[in-house]
Amino acid sequence: MDEQVQQQIKELLEHLDAQTNTTVPPIDEQQQGTEVIDVFIVRRQMEEPEPHMVESTLADTSDEQETQAAPTEQETAEPPASLPLKPRRRMISFFIGALCLLLAVALGGVTLLITFAPSATVTITPTSKQIAATSRVTIVSSNANVAQQQIPGRLLETITLSQAKTVPATGTGHQQAQAAQGFITFYNALPAPQTIPAGELLKGADGVEVVTLQDAVIPAGTLATNGQVTVTAQAVNVGPQGNIAAGDIYGKCCRDDVFVSNGPFRGGQNARSYQMVTQQDINSVVLTLKTSLDQSVQAALSQQVQPDETLVTPVPCRSRVTPDHQAGSEATQISVTVSETCTGQVYTTSALHTLLMQMVIQQAAKRLGKSYDMVGDLQTSITQAAINIRQGTVTLQVKAISTWVYRFSQAQQQQLKLIVRGKSKSEATALLLRMPGVQTVSLSIKNGTLIPTNVQQIHLVFVETL
Repeated sequence: MDEQVQQQIKELLEHLDAQTNTTVPPIDEQQQGTEVIDVFIVRRQMEEPEPHMVESTLADTSDEQETQAAPTEQETAEPPASLPLKPRRRMISFFIGALCLLLAVALGGVTLLITFAPSATVTITPTSKQIAATSRVTIVSSNANVAQQQIPGRLLETITLSQAKTVPATGTGHQQAQAAQGFITFYNALPAPQTIPAGELLKGADGVEVVTLQDAVIPAGTLATNGQVTVTAQAVNVGPQGNIAAGDIYGKCCRDDVFVSNGPFRGGQNARSYQMVTQQDINSVVLTLKTSLDQSVQAALSQQVQPDETLVTPVPCRSRVTPDHQAGSEATQISVTVSETCTGQVYTTSALHTLLMQMVIQQAAKRLGKSYDMVGDLQTSITQAAINIRQGTVTLQVKAISTWVYRFSQAQQQQLKLIVRGKSKSEATALLLRMPGVQTVSLSIKNGTLIPTNVQQIHLVFVETL
């Protein structure tokens, strides 16, 4: 059986050698049976699931021959794991390793190119404009007409709140020394009139001297009654000592048939300083109370406001101020009461915002054109509010402020890159500042002194200022 197998293998090798024109080394007679059959059988087992197909290509052998040949193959064959690597697998591993090495080198080169390639970043602050619009808006309870600057709203219930506060008086008054003043009555017993000129000096029982301030023309007396006249007089010396009691001056004076008496003298005092109320004291208390009352009023009215409504502020109120002392009065403290009667008004929030937004958009279109976009939210404020309770309407003076920023289209951005490529910082800055919509410019160049000519390496950054 071995000779037949060897003969078949020899014929097969010769046939292959004839086709490929290659020289096959001669087979050692002592080793060719074991080595050739071992290699041939193992390769066929790796490629085909059925080993008996290999034997059918070599020669027709009997079942007895196959049975006798099998032990020889099992005895001489080594496990597949101990076989040396095939040339094809080694070549594949070599090519994979080489490919990985080339890929790593390529990636490293690209990384170096990116790292050291020149690039420029241009930071532009676009031009910004503010659009302010003022309008008179009327809040109506029904059938609001936007074309007539009307928005829907309603009146709230009227409320009245009051608060009081007491503070020390901060003013200082000064009073000059005063002479006491009073009245002197002259009596005439003569049947003919008599006159006592002003400046008549009179002296009381306690020694206080007074002087008349008016001429005293005394009517004539009769047998039944004396003629009499009363004139003003004051103490000669200032001070409280001139405050004499009635009758301190009494008796005959001046001339025959003339008598005199006095009423009480008051107001005599020394010079002094005292604490008094100033208008600033009153105003400061009123301001404090009104601030507190406005907060309380707004809190009370807010309870009547629905989620889709906004309370008109400042809330229109009627105020009443009641101080217990007037400015200039002598007092150590002052108490002020402030009362406010307020009628609140609410409007539909979205309606006012929509109306004002239309206004600013129209003005922006007229003044700025289509190159600007609004940024941020619309800022609104109510500068004045007037309520007509009879008609149930409120007229508001409203101001709206919006900020608009220049927008660069993609085509404009590409044009900016084309303008500055290959330029220095100073040249590029000067060129960009002449472009519409550019307010400020700053540039940074990496790995070079000029802006790259490749627009892909020029990066634009836009910074908006609100």
